Parts: sequence; structure tokens; C-alpha cells
Amino acid sequence: MSKEIWQEFLRGNEDAFSELYRTYYQELLMYGVKIGFDKEVCKDAVQDVFYNIYTNSKKLIHVENIEFYLIQCVRNRLFDIHSRAIKINRINYNDIILKNQDNVVEQIINKERQLQTENAISKCFKSLSPKQRKIIYYHYQLNLDVQEIAAILEMTPSAIKKSLYRALQKMKTMSSQLFNAFFSFL
Repeated sequence: MSKEIWQEFLRGNEDAFSELYRTYYQELLMYGVKIGFDKEVCKDAVQDVFYNIYTNSKKLIHVENIEFYLIQCVRNRLFDIHSRAIKINRINYNDIILKNQDNVVEQIINKERQLQTENAISKCFKSLSPKQRKIIYYHYQLNLDVQEIAAILEMTPSAIKKSLYRALQKMKTMSSQLFNAFFSFL
């Protein structure tokens, strides 16, 4: 249903845009709250995303899965807002940070470790099929249960469980290989 509404919106139907907004607003708002952002900040982010979609509809003809696209846009917008807030706080506390230069080496080492871990996780995640990635995302990022994921993806709960199990097994195997490769270079 949402594919048809999305296509109608791309053809210029403003009622379809209103329908998209009504359909996804609550879900996107709850997603933002679920990942740890303030409800008011989430409302602003969702509004910004829908404004950008409305004003840039001609550039969005490549988007096929509107739900996934909206979730990604809201997440990115929330992190942009968060980054700006952090930059403002860094400016205010810059003098304090300069006094703690002893920890700079530790911070660099920790950031490097974090980056290596993120890269390994990203490689593992990219090795999965798109369906498995979506199931992992829904289950672990959005905290949806198997029944909810099955409803969204129009699959049986047992198929979701099997896909989730296989995806985790594949990631476990690949992460073990990456871990062994990393320590063989040390």
C-alpha cells in the first residue's frame, strides 16, 4: 500500500503526501524516542524530514522502500541535531579539555579501537543479504519482536526466526575470521 501512495506522491498528488505523513509520523516519532532522543527533538526531526521530502520530491524517484528511507532520514537528522549540540558544548568546555591533554593518547587509541570494531561490524553486516540486514535492523535497532517483523515484511514468524538465526551465525563466523586476521598482524 505504501508503495502506491509513494508513487502517487512522486506524481504530484498532495493527498498522497498527507497519507504518507499520517501513516509514518507516529512510527518515526517513536523510533526517535526509542533510540534515545527527546520527544520534542524527534518531532522537529520528523517534521524536517517530511519538509525535505516535500520540497525535494523530484530528486527522490530512486527511492523504492519509503519506510526504510524515512527511518534512515530521521536517524540521520537526529544525529545531525545531536552533533550540533555536541559542537556547541565543546566550544563551551574547550578550556577544560585542553587541561586534560594527558588523556589524548588514550583517546586516540580508544578511537582507533572503536573504528576498527565498527569496521568489522560493518563488514559482517554487509555480508548479509538485504532481507537479513533488514531483519537484524528491525530486531536490534528498533527492538521489534518476531511477530512485528513478520507483519512488516509479510513473512511467517518462523521464517523470520530462521533468517535471524542464519544472519547471526554468519556474522559470528565472519567476526571470528576478522578477529583472527586482526591479531595475526600484531
